Amino acid sequence: MTDEQMTFEVDGTEVSAVLTLPAGESVELWPAVFTAPGFAGVKEMLIPDYSRELAAGGVASLAFDYPGFGASAGPMRQHIDLPQQLRAFHAALDVLIADPRIDSERIGVWGTSMSGGHAIAVAAADPRVKAVAAIIPFICLTPTGNLELAPVIVRDALRRLIRRPGLTIPAAGRPGEVAAMNSDGAYEWAEGMARGAENYRNEVTVASLPAMLRWSTRKAAGRLAVPVLAVLAESDTITPPTRVRKALADVESVEYVSYPESHFELFTDHADAVRQATVQWLIEHLVT
Repeated sequence: MTDEQMTFEVDGTEVSAVLTLPAGESVELWPAVFTAPGFAGVKEMLIPDYSRELAAGGVASLAFDYPGFGASAGPMRQHIDLPQQLRAFHAALDVLIADPRIDSERIGVWGTSMSGGHAIAVAAADPRVKAVAAIIPFICLTPTGNLELAPVIVRDALRRLIRRPGLTIPAAGRPGEVAAMNSDGAYEWAEGMARGAENYRNEVTVASLPAMLRWSTRKAAGRLAVPVLAVLAESDTITPPTRVRKALADVESVEYVSYPESHFELFTDHADAVRQATVQWLIEHLVT
């Protein structure tokens, strides 16, 4: 296995990425997958373990940081621009298609939470994607899910209206704390994952949040025409399993794997099982 550090551009911004290739020479082109972190994460969180196991199974992996996060450039740090993030997924696909070592007919995409939603959207829009693995994927938010954020959002909007710097809040906090996510073990998971990710900052702009209420991948999910793996957590309050199942109800080629846990517990209590199931499914659909 080898890791190649690289960059590509999204909206004129340099994006940091790593391409993980299987070990040894191959007389055939490699199948490949591409991915990015979940909400406010960086590519050194969770993803490397998947890339290593995929490489062992003969699948290359491209992982990248969104503009404004991790090692990527971007004038507005820690700001979530969802349409731009989706454009970054499309740009990553273009990078793989252009690589002479990659089989353009065997490319899949995977993601977790927010990036799971992006994975669904790019797979629905681009026929070059042949398989999608979505782990607790984002479909849409419940407006009343985190009411303590409302006064912070108003205060931030007023500050920016009078040309004062916008506010930031923690991306992950404990229950009762003002944070973008404060349930399902968000803080404990982020704290644990951050130990191996020096570029991670537990911070997000408040201006990121209102647009998330209008963002939905429901229509994209209904248009999927490739094999789909949906990994769900039955006690998830952030990306509820009922919402995912409803969005994928008309998709014929969907396979579900479910665990009796909450959103972030999926990556603690069942981390190995989720990774193995996802990696094996991608290998089966791209290699064999």
